[in-house]
This record gives sequence, structure tokens and C-alpha cells, in this order.
Amino acid sequence: MPPVVVWLIGAAGAVIGAKLLSMAQKKVNEDLDRVRETATEGGDVRKLERDPVTGNYRPRKS
Repeated sequence: MPPVVVWLIGAAGAVIGAKLLSMAQKKVNEDLDRVRETATEGGDVRKLERDPVTGNYRPRKS
């Protein structure tokens, strides 16, 4: 294969790869924005306390 053809195939692959990465980045950012919106709405946030016997953290009994 002539070197120009190999170079063109490589360039096309790089462009396609960049496009795929861009789409993946956009999807991840949309997911993060959605999660941030739900996290800032508030909700029932319970405090945790450490169980002295097992060392595990459990919701505080109050």
C-alpha cells in the first residue's frame, strides 16, 4: 500500500476515534449533571454512627 493511503486510513481512524470520545464525554457529562440536580434537591439524609462492636457504620437511631 502506498504510504499516502495508509496515512489517510490512519487519519480517518483518528477522526472517528475523536468523534466517539467526544460523544462519550458528552453522555458522561449529561449523566453527571442529572445526578448533581437530584443531589441538590435535598432529601432524607441520615447521619451514620459507628458500631463499636463490628466497626461498621449504620444509620443513627434517633
